[in-house]
Amino acid sequence: MDTAQHSRPLWIGLLASILFVPLLMSFLMAFSSESIMVPPLLVLIMGVLISAPVALIVELPFALWLRRIGHLNAAYLCLAGPLVGGIALGFYSLQSNYWPQMNDQDLARWIAQQAALKAIVPGSIYGLLSAAAFSVGAGVKVRPGRHPNSGSY
Repeated sequence: MDTAQHSRPLWIGLLASILFVPLLMSFLMAFSSESIMVPPLLVLIMGVLISAPVALIVELPFALWLRRIGHLNAAYLCLAGPLVGGIALGFYSLQSNYWPQMNDQDLARWIAQQAALKAIVPGSIYGLLSAAAFSVGAGVKVRPGRHPNSGSY
């Protein structure tokens, strides 16, 4: 395994990426006045259910591709993180706020679209934090470097 671009296995970074934001949000929820209505454990579970598929379907293949072409670094990951996080949380909000049982479907779509637009900024922040956690967990270098393609995964 070529570890010139990272000092620890990528699965450690993936695990850090999946767990960091949900753990942070559940910790913050524990000290919130809303923790009576929304338990921190629920925030943790929902956060992992959102972050794990995104990390496995988007983040890991992207990191493996960058490693394969010799450009795996924290800068590229942290540039892609906000984009992916904003899209992922926006899509989740769009789906969870659309109520097909409403009589006025135009209103239902408008409500879902507004919720999705409002979720883009927090999703981008979560994506950046997740990408940073991945980089720290896997020991990915910060500066871009050119490494020859070794052909190993």
